[in-house]
Amino acid sequence: MAMVILQRVSSSCSSGKLFCISTSLLNFNSTTINNHLNPSFSISTTSITDKNKNKNPVDLENVIRVKCKSGNLGVDEALDLFHQLIQMRPLPSIYPFTQLLGFFLKMKYYLTVFSFWKLMDFERIKSDIATFNTLINCSCYVGNVDLGFAVLGKMLKLGLEPNAFTFNTLLKGLSMQRKTTQCLELFYKIANNGYSYNEVTFVVVLNVLCKSRKVGDALKLFRAAVETGKLKPDVIIYTTIIDGLCKEYRLKDALNLFMEMSGKGIVPNVITYTSLICGLCNSGQLKGALSLFEKMLEKQLSPDVITFNILIHSHCKDGKTDEALNILVEMLQRGDKPNVITYNSLIHSLCNTNQWKKATELFNDMTRQRISPSVVTFNILIDASCKQGMIKHANELFVVMIQRGLEPNTITYNGLIDGYCLHGQMEAARKVFESMVTTSCKPNGRTYTILINGYCKAEKLDEVLPLLEVMKCNGLKPDVFTYNVLIGGLCKVGRIGEAEQLFKDMQAHGPSRNIFTYNALIDGLCVNGCISAAMELLHMMEIDGLKADIVTYTSIIDNMCKTGKLNEAKEIFYSLSTKELQPDTRMYTTMISWFFKNQMLNDARNLFKEMEEKGVAPNDHTFNIMVQGFLCGKKYPEAVEFLNAMNEKGFSPSAQVASLMLNLVAADGPNYETTDILRKFLFDANSPNESDILRVG
Repeated sequence: MAMVILQRVSSSCSSGKLFCISTSLLNFNSTTINNHLNPSFSISTTSITDKNKNKNPVDLENVIRVKCKSGNLGVDEALDLFHQLIQMRPLPSIYPFTQLLGFFLKMKYYLTVFSFWKLMDFERIKSDIATFNTLINCSCYVGNVDLGFAVLGKMLKLGLEPNAFTFNTLLKGLSMQRKTTQCLELFYKIANNGYSYNEVTFVVVLNVLCKSRKVGDALKLFRAAVETGKLKPDVIIYTTIIDGLCKEYRLKDALNLFMEMSGKGIVPNVITYTSLICGLCNSGQLKGALSLFEKMLEKQLSPDVITFNILIHSHCKDGKTDEALNILVEMLQRGDKPNVITYNSLIHSLCNTNQWKKATELFNDMTRQRISPSVVTFNILIDASCKQGMIKHANELFVVMIQRGLEPNTITYNGLIDGYCLHGQMEAARKVFESMVTTSCKPNGRTYTILINGYCKAEKLDEVLPLLEVMKCNGLKPDVFTYNVLIGGLCKVGRIGEAEQLFKDMQAHGPSRNIFTYNALIDGLCVNGCISAAMELLHMMEIDGLKADIVTYTSIIDNMCKTGKLNEAKEIFYSLSTKELQPDTRMYTTMISWFFKNQMLNDARNLFKEMEEKGVAPNDHTFNIMVQGFLCGKKYPEAVEFLNAMNEKGFSPSAQVASLMLNLVAADGPNYETTDILRKFLFDANSPNESDILRVG
């Protein structure tokens, strides 16, 4: 029967099966182990055959020791050695058994570790501390630290004293499962009950504290341990805390600790410098990061790919793509090999700055160097292709991605759908969406919002509300952006009642309304002539604790002017300063335009002057409104004045203004001098050619 057991275990190992441990356990005994093994695995009470009883156990132990240390031991050979050990009489010591268990643990044959230990336990082979430590390690590797504690309980019951390795393994297991509280509780129990611990224990706990954003506690523990002589800090411990401080943006403290370690003669390593460089980059201190990088090189420390990636990413984030590319060149010149993350940062930055050709060249360079593009790489390129209007190319990339064995994710599909929506190809967008539904990659809230936004822009609102219901049925809750898009889309086609109903639904059971929600509905009400309702909504907005912005008031003022309520619009406009709001270029231009339409030329000019005095820069539209207004009001010197100012700013007359100027020149409306100036501006603006003007004249 024992041979059958071993054959089953051997079969499991040969097939590459790994051991998955189930739920937490209260104690560790034969039943516990049975519950975690293959149901078909059973122990016979038949004793092991004694065919190897005359073999020398010492010789076999020596073979196992040498094989395990050599690193050349294979799985099948290890199984055979265990077969020989378990059949030997008298039974060898626990030492070679533990060595083989350690080998199977290293090879990730977790089922084998527990199966063989069970067999050892059945044969009454007495496990020692190293054996139990191996079992605890195995438990933690499979993500069941509770089983590790059950093993610890078994050890204590047998009178075995756990050592520092035992507790360090359990602490690491808790850390891997992000059980910060339990990890700290265990540490204090170890310390308070006189159990063994060492510097590795402190490293694990300090690392846990730093990763859980409790670097202040880590620093206190570090100081206390050093002061009491329980910890002799080294580069690893200092680097762990420095990294934690950097991640919490406590750069001053991190740099002070860096100076402290250097002052104590502890030499910072590449990881220390990289942590600080990353912290400086994340805090927007790129110059400081580069300075530290130079010091690192002066110390003859070779930066690794992570260091370079941080600097490249930071330059890309700041829009300094050329500098980032120079770092790549430096990296290659030093003989350091970039990885997929390096290229992803650069390709993304090039795409964001519309340098599509360079991005493609870099992608080709990446593949030439046999660096396999990731899903992220393809997502960047697909998204950029769509935004550039190259939908066909995006689809080709999608096909290449699949051919390379990469599985498109939600971001991939969302990028394609968004691309089609941006260019009004809603049928194609819907087909991609439907193909996505048939895959294991399910649409998320953003997928639905992209489609809804596309339908709203295409004014196909009949497709939108059913899609919203499908979204809800699939357990996805529309967010505030989804509602804002819907409300804006409904308002755009005049379906104000439905927009108002959605607005009310948000109050009842939707996400909290924000400034954009109110602005969308207020604009819709204004455009559809419901100024009074818009003003009521403005009041409700204030009750909701939201402050109206310039966008809100621009909609109200513009539409008040359209409905002949210029005085009310002026009153609101001039009251904005009391609301701590500064009109922007669009709002000033809107008011100036309506002043001209109501023959209030002086008001328009004064408002333009005020605009400049307040530091709000007029744009080409503002200047065109000024020129058009004065030309229509037959104030030709003023029109010429603004044409000159417009020219100095590098702006050109719009088609509408050029047409008006052409008509005036053709009709000899202004005096000769003005007509001559208008001719000059017409030609400079590449408006209708001279023969057209002369023919009309």
